[in-house]
Amino acid sequence: MTKDRNKDRNRRVRVDSRGNAMPAGAASPRFAAVLLIVGAAACTRAGDVLGPGGAVVLHASAVRLATGDVHACAVAGGALACWGNDVDGKLGVAAGAAGTQRRVSIPGTWLAPAAGSHHSCALAVDGSVSCWGANDKGQLGAGDLVASSSPRPVALPAEAIELRTQFEFACAVLTDASLWCWGYNWEGQLGQGDRHPGTDRPSPVQVGADRDWVYVATGQGHGCGIRAPGALYCWGRNTDGQLGQGATQPQQIRAPAQVGTDTDWVDVACAQGTTCARKRDRSLWCWGTMGSGSLAVGDVAPRLVATRVPAYSDWLSVTTGAFHTCGLRAGGQPWCAGRNTEGQLGSPDTLDAIPTMLLADPNPGWVEVAAGHFFTCARKADDSVWCTGQNSDGQLGSDPAALARSNVFVRAV
Repeated sequence: MTKDRNKDRNRRVRVDSRGNAMPAGAASPRFAAVLLIVGAAACTRAGDVLGPGGAVVLHASAVRLATGDVHACAVAGGALACWGNDVDGKLGVAAGAAGTQRRVSIPGTWLAPAAGSHHSCALAVDGSVSCWGANDKGQLGAGDLVASSSPRPVALPAEAIELRTQFEFACAVLTDASLWCWGYNWEGQLGQGDRHPGTDRPSPVQVGADRDWVYVATGQGHGCGIRAPGALYCWGRNTDGQLGQGATQPQQIRAPAQVGTDTDWVDVACAQGTTCARKRDRSLWCWGTMGSGSLAVGDVAPRLVATRVPAYSDWLSVTTGAFHTCGLRAGGQPWCAGRNTEGQLGSPDTLDAIPTMLLADPNPGWVEVAAGHFFTCARKADDSVWCTGQNSDGQLGSDPAALARSNVFVRAV
């Protein structure tokens, strides 16, 4: 379908913070929402509303905090700041010039950050995407393999509303509900249906031809996304059963494969060997394998199909790090499970391999939590960011010489 014909099918409307349509000319933040007509299908996520005839209202990304391998980034009031290790230029400072940085501001007006293992990306308020840092796998999406400590634009065919990166590839959902990915592709992370070992893509490539994607998540060797009316698909590495297909063979599925038959999924998070997702009824489900207990199902045994996390049924969000999983419950309290050697679960002790959800901080009012590699960060309603876990590279926002690690949240921003 051509771009002009899509204009007839997809029309934008502005809504207020409650999802109500705003009159023409009313002031509102750019990307308040995008209304996508997808036939009779409809999908909702937290805060989304349905329009007449099954229209899908996609809100702008709610992400304001992102954690990578040894760095983190946050957006507050359109301003973007990153902190941690900068040897690859991922903080926006010349690679190797300064090492650990407590806080670096990235020029621009930003909506949502994304943090990879050696690079960073961000979604601007105008819907454009830029990336910076290492680029050996094409993860900057700039069409080449040239690293940069300054943001480089990603050439996408439409404005983006969702952006994710966690390791060496990135994906974005666009306003036409198409899905595009770029970067590392050894294990089929880009969902192209190609053959192993695949070809890295320094420019964005579309995942299939469907235009009903409403959510995307990226892990180390796999990605997952949700299509209207709430069907969950995963692709890439399957050696740990992280694609939810009931088996670890084949070891790779290089095009999106549906996870079960349910159509009420609302968000998903990918890690190294783990995938977790949330349903519309706020139940939380995990699968894959991780001896540290990051599946949060009560033991450390693998699960090859989506398995419900037995603790609680009021989950508002989910996030996965390499070896641990966290989520917010109603009331705004962060809970975590999995590896805790570095204090990333916010526990009073550092007992490892905790297979059930543990209250990471007793104070209510948290609005976002993000699980990094060996650390966790969370954001309060005032946009202050607090982190716990390993601080060897300043990923907690503190001087590593003064604080090697913490098992309680300390303020980073």
